[in-house]
Amino acid sequence: MLIAYVDESARRRQGEDVCVYTLAAVLVEAESVLEVRETMQSLRYGKSPLVHWRLERAARRSVLVAAIARLPVVGVVSVCLHRADMRSERARRRCLVRLLTELSVRGVDRVVFESRHEQDAADRAVLTGLRRANAVSSEMAVTWAVASADAGLWAADCLAGAVSWWLDGDGRYFEALAHLTTVLDVDEG
Repeated sequence: MLIAYVDESARRRQGEDVCVYTLAAVLVEAESVLEVRETMQSLRYGKSPLVHWRLERAARRSVLVAAIARLPVVGVVSVCLHRADMRSERARRRCLVRLLTELSVRGVDRVVFESRHEQDAADRAVLTGLRRANAVSSEMAVTWAVASADAGLWAADCLAGAVSWWLDGDGRYFEALAHLTTVLDVDEG
């Protein structure tokens, strides 16, 4: 059974013409889920309840990507570089369509998204549309969970952050993960 943990990263800076939206999946065979969770749990800093890319220092980010690179995982990231006048939710939908389609083709059995609470309904609507169009397997189970509920999501958060930083010109973190990651370009349509 193949499980995908999914999280996002977005960059939108005032005055910039190009924004970045990434949706990253970390694919794990069921028999390796415990190893991934335990490794990510061991990487928490102090009393922090979770690992979150944006809150980590540079030295810790290097430790995080090195640890993830040693795990039995594969990364798949959909990336939308878009104009500043495009809403982030539209970029997310484009990335979501591309990512879910790819995960279905790869035979993923279960997808766990980090919950965005009330915004999860929009993701469900995209999923329903893809299933009706037979673009995504109806057998693929898709759920949403808060980040603190599953440490597998932390690996996806780190991958999304590393890819976003790479696209922003700082590739030092993504270099450690590039060998296990497929990047899917999504046009802004």
